[in-house]
Amino acid sequence: MQTFYFDTSSGMCLGSFGPGTTLPPLAEAAPMAPSDGRQIWNGQGWAWPVAVIRNDVLALISARYQAALAAGLGYGGKVLQIREQDQANLTAMGNEARWAKATGAVWPADFAWRMADDSFLGLATADAMIALGEAAKAEVYRLRQVKWGHVDAVRSLSDGSAIAAYDFETGW
Repeated sequence: MQTFYFDTSSGMCLGSFGPGTTLPPLAEAAPMAPSDGRQIWNGQGWAWPVAVIRNDVLALISARYQAALAAGLGYGGKVLQIREQDQANLTAMGNEARWAKATGAVWPADFAWRMADDSFLGLATADAMIALGEAAKAEVYRLRQVKWGHVDAVRSLSDGSAIAAYDFETGW
């Protein structure tokens, strides 16, 4: 069985050392191994630092946000892709449609947007493309607000148990 050591000033896990190794200053043996090297010895056992718990939950919130973007937006009876890599295309074509409308340029009547299922949604007017872009923008902003709300809530908590128990699945 390996012996794990912690730094008595910080509680940080120092790891285990081979026979004959000179231990770092302030190293003390712990009676048990941590389940994760990010844990800190609190005098009775290995505990998760609040910062580690918070960072883990914030990473889960970020992943949930990405999943919400990947799920897309129901539009015109289909699913519109609104992932980060899709947003620039939506913005560019929305702007093209605005320019066409502002200058009186002809918008191609056969223009269509490729949807998540690889089918096409006809957008025969500049206004139709503008509406699609506005719907995407509104949904992305809504999802960002949900994400930001969860991030702010987690950052406001100081108790590791409360942070770990925080339900970030609401609002998506």
